[in-house]
Amino acid sequence: MSQSQTARLRQTDLPTSFLAECVVRDHQEGELSTAVLQVRKRLLILTVIGAIDSPRAEDLTEQILMGIRANRSKLVLVDVTGVPAIDSRVGNLWVFTIEVARLMGVTVIICGLSARVSQTLAQIGVDLSKITIMGDLQEGLEEAKRLLSHKVVRIGNKPSSG
Repeated sequence: MSQSQTARLRQTDLPTSFLAECVVRDHQEGELSTAVLQVRKRLLILTVIGAIDSPRAEDLTEQILMGIRANRSKLVLVDVTGVPAIDSRVGNLWVFTIEVARLMGVTVIICGLSARVSQTLAQIGVDLSKITIMGDLQEGLEEAKRLLSHKVVRIGNKPSSG
């Protein structure tokens, strides 16, 4: 990915459709190799294309966890639109990675699950109730933006007026 593309992705006011287009275009051009990208403060994106065997899944897990730590991230968006299938070991490793990230205080959003990958996850008994899943990268980016824009407001113990 060129420096200008990286700079564009890091701007926080970009429309999510532009971010999605940049990530997809860079994959099509062969410029990314499953790198974890910080696209804005506290948000990482990992787009995965191609077959995932156990060694690659372990490498992706390590990249995600190192990226979380290095960037002090609060949210990781994992786009698996380009993953045609997974086996049960890889599926279980994904769940493990999501749980570890949760223990680190990070939300993981999975987007772009194919029917075949979804069937594998269901067959191995993955509890999807704890996993945020969005249909595609665009929806994932919109959800990430919504989650990161929440403000903490103190309620109660307000100073009395008067």
